[in-house]
Amino acid sequence: MKGDPLAALMRLRGLQVAAARRDLADRQAGAQAAVGRAEAAVAVLAQETQGEVAFLADSLAAWLPGARAARERAAGEARLAGQAVEAARAALVASRAQERAVEWLMESRAAAARQKVARGQQAALDETAQQRAGRGKGS
Repeated sequence: MKGDPLAALMRLRGLQVAAARRDLADRQAGAQAAVGRAEAAVAVLAQETQGEVAFLADSLAAWLPGARAARERAAGEARLAGQAVEAARAALVASRAQERAVEWLMESRAAAARQKVARGQQAALDETAQQRAGRGKGS
């Protein structure tokens, strides 16, 4: 006997949901790290520019463009990481919706099977009642 295709599909959907959850967690961790790097770049820039500017003007002039570029790069990475988190969250929602659809199909199929059994039992009861009624008239 072949396996139940809906059960196999349900296992597949469950695996997809689990993978989407892991991906979301990874993306969230990456986003947190990117935000941390962006905050660190801003802090370094603020700390270095608060020193005695006149004394360090030459070295500051050489360092500042690179620091600003690092800050912008880190901010861009944080934005991209945030977008990746949202994409992973949307993928998880879609995977979970597909899983729920299979659950609904399985529940519908089980309900239909229960109704068929109930109709069969009711038909057997009706037949038994008719047979008894027929015997009662013939006596």
